[in-house]
Amino acid sequence: MSLHITPHGRATEHIHRGLRAFSSVESVCLLTSDAFLETGDELTADLDRFGYDVNQRVINAFDLRDVVDAVVDITKENPDRDIYINITGGTNLVAGGATSSAFFVGATPYYVLEPQTGDESIDDLVLKLPTPRQPLTFEIDGLQLDVLKTIGRWDEQGRTGVIYREIGDELGEAAQKISYHVNRLTEQGLLETQTEGRSKRVYLTDMGRLYLSWTA
Repeated sequence: MSLHITPHGRATEHIHRGLRAFSSVESVCLLTSDAFLETGDELTADLDRFGYDVNQRVINAFDLRDVVDAVVDITKENPDRDIYINITGGTNLVAGGATSSAFFVGATPYYVLEPQTGDESIDDLVLKLPTPRQPLTFEIDGLQLDVLKTIGRWDEQGRTGVIYREIGDELGEAAQKISYHVNRLTEQGLLETQTEGRSKRVYLTDMGRLYLSWTA
């Protein structure tokens, strides 16, 4: 069964329309800002009548990090569920935060279009967005985190394509040990490697930059 995380403002029709496109929805978590608490309460009661298990999480709609943290926390609390995120409602900032957080948790974000002719099917109106092959691991720590942070710092300075020995020298570790952790981070999509001549060079990916920006 799936859990749908749904930011909203005053408009709520996109929520009903989006839920109708999925057959296995069990729970809905509304992301409600202070300005729309009354709307959130009404929506909770409405969805409850349709048989959904509904919870509300109050967010700061003008704090991107608060939106991302809310989605991450909800996902951690529901480790065995398929997570979907309706990115249609709320402010542009909330929609951006909801989309970004989907990359962290491996959720499926979707957008609900407004009907134009009235003849569109629900499937035509609900657009699923592509997501990473696997969610990011939030429990990166120890030497693995040191490796990622070191490469991230160098990336900010314009130093890219480093080799294992450079990382090892910086952290006081053997290149073989660095290689192991680089491989794990590469599997997560945070780093990528390219073979150039006899050397394998390490680069930070966009997903790696995103991870570091939210965990700094």
